[in-house]
Amino acid sequence: MAVGRKTDGPLPETIIMLKPRFLPALLLPLALFASQAYATTWFPKEFVCPIDNQKNTFMVVGSYGSYIYSWPSKYQWLFWPKTDSPTFYFCKKCHLATYMWDYEKLPKEKIEAIKMVLEGIKYTNQFTDYLKTPVNDRLDVMEKVYSVLDKDDDWWCEFYRVRGYHYDRAGDKEKAAEYRKKALGLAAKLMKDGRSATPKKELLYIAGAMKHFIGDDSGAIAELETALKTKFESSKLKPEELENAEKNMNERITDYIAKIRSEKDKPRLLFDSENSD
Repeated sequence: MAVGRKTDGPLPETIIMLKPRFLPALLLPLALFASQAYATTWFPKEFVCPIDNQKNTFMVVGSYGSYIYSWPSKYQWLFWPKTDSPTFYFCKKCHLATYMWDYEKLPKEKIEAIKMVLEGIKYTNQFTDYLKTPVNDRLDVMEKVYSVLDKDDDWWCEFYRVRGYHYDRAGDKEKAAEYRKKALGLAAKLMKDGRSATPKKELLYIAGAMKHFIGDDSGAIAELETALKTKFESSKLKPEELENAEKNMNERITDYIAKIRSEKDKPRLLFDSENSD
């Protein structure tokens, strides 16, 4: 993680708010940045906790680029900054934990409910730098905090993938599989009820990804082959955006199927290698 103040585009909260469900499909042909290394930068900023007014120093984004959508986490349908430790803020006093973009925007009517959740959390490790607190400890608290914030199944499906990703990075395969199965279950539920804001083609990709990462390659390929035959549909996108999304998603899916069928390029195995240190 680099520290700096340079910016080369809108800050990630802008990325997050602008058609958040569709950007990975819209922005990036697969191989565009495959052979180049790109970095993100962060810099410190002081925040006041909305629960207890404690001052905390957290990291905020300095620079990034659309190359984040080509990074290997795409095979779990996860994208930076949700794959990066500074994203998960954690108050050193009351232990409020949230995504960085939610920390100052918690609904006022939910503050008392959040306080009740935090009262039941006993975190004994003292710290001044939140980055020294393990990501999964922070995510444990976040899971409890967001349980009272009325999040929908689309949100939880992604959050469970975040949990699976970070447990895997920490070397806890059992917990990673547990959360990936939860994400898979929600993806199946969302496809069945037909009310998801996430296009079915994307949900099929997610289902295939989760099956691959829990070791079910035949099931993963079946989901991805179905995704190839499924149109990318959304009433929120213009015709040219839908065409672009369809093309880019098909590139991603075709690439994924080929990698699962290979002996040495399976995303699951490459993820293990990347995090073996």
